[in-house]
This record gives sequence, C-alpha cells and structure tokens, in this order.
Amino acid sequence: MDSLFETFLQRMAARLSPVDLTGMPTADKHVTQAAVTLLLRPVGQEAGAGGEVAGDAAEILFIKRALRAGDPWSGHLAFPGGRAEEQDATLLEVALRETAEEVAIDARQGGRVLGKLPTLRPLSTRIPSLAVTPFVALAPPGAVPVPQPSEVEEVFWMPLATIRRNGRSASVRWETAEGMREMSAFPSPHGPIWGITERILSQFLALVE
Repeated sequence: MDSLFETFLQRMAARLSPVDLTGMPTADKHVTQAAVTLLLRPVGQEAGAGGEVAGDAAEILFIKRALRAGDPWSGHLAFPGGRAEEQDATLLEVALRETAEEVAIDARQGGRVLGKLPTLRPLSTRIPSLAVTPFVALAPPGAVPVPQPSEVEEVFWMPLATIRRNGRSASVRWETAEGMREMSAFPSPHGPIWGITERILSQFLALVE
C-alpha cells in the first residue's frame, strides 16, 4: 500500500471517534437508527496514480439512489447504508451489512474500519425521524462496486482532492409551501451532493484538513 495513503489512514483513525461495539443505542420508538459507510481506497487505484499530500492519496465511494416512489432520498447522491434491522447487534454491523448489500463491498472481508463520525439527523421535518451514524472504512484491496439495482442506480469513486478543491460550489433549489429554498452542495460528475450527505461529507473533510 502506498505510504502516503497509509499515512492518511493512520491520521484519520486518530481523529475519528472510536467504534462502540457494546450494542445498539437506547431504543426510541420515535427515532429509527440508520448507518452509512464512507468507503475509502487509494486514489487512482486502477491506474496507480498518487497525490501530493496525504488527503490527496484517497478517493471515496458515492452511490446514486434508485428512483423509488415514496422514498424521500429517491435519486439522491449518498453513501451506502440503511436502516437497522432486528438482527443487527451494532450500528457498525448495520453500516457494513447495508453497504455489502447495496454495492457488494464488504469491509469485513479484507478491509479496515477506521472509526466513526458524529450521528446526524435530517433537518427537514418532512423527512422520517432518523438518526444516521457514519462510519469510515478502508475498502478491501481490488474491491469493485456492483450496484444492487433495486436500491442503487449508479456507484462511483471521487478523489478527495477534487472534492476539497471544488468545495461547496454548487447549490440545490426547490419550491416549498413557504417559498423557494436553496442549499449549498458539493458538485460531482453525477449531480450535486447535498442534504444530510453534504453534512456528513463536510464533517469528514474537516478532519482531513
């Protein structure tokens, strides 16, 4: 593994919160627990390219959610993940299981979990009451994402250097009962990265700097 990339992983592991494996959070019937995975790999892994600084040595996986009626995140760019199910013992298990199901990459098989980011909730009151916990993991060497068609329309890697360079230079506008709303977003070749995914990504990038 490239030494610059390994330096980056070690630095991120030191800055992320440790993973709690003692069980699921205290049950709240009004809040659904969910978890996502920020999967990392060396930038240009297929081409053997590198970066000039540690953060530039990595790229991160995004999905475009499939169009589904009744899904408030239908068609949005996101990190792979989903809601907790009865058999899940921990939020980490939720994140890794859902990621394996959605993109066929299982960080438990040759990958490495680096830590977690703070739990977030959607800002909109129109969104179901969710508590989303993001985990950061190294993808297994040579892992190739395969989207699960019923849930994921597209999957792609994006260099952190590109995301950091462009910043939140895009925006998303939509009409509400109260009038037009606008939110900042990270641009990508597959559309804007906004909403709770933008907030998670911003938390992560703050640790990269």
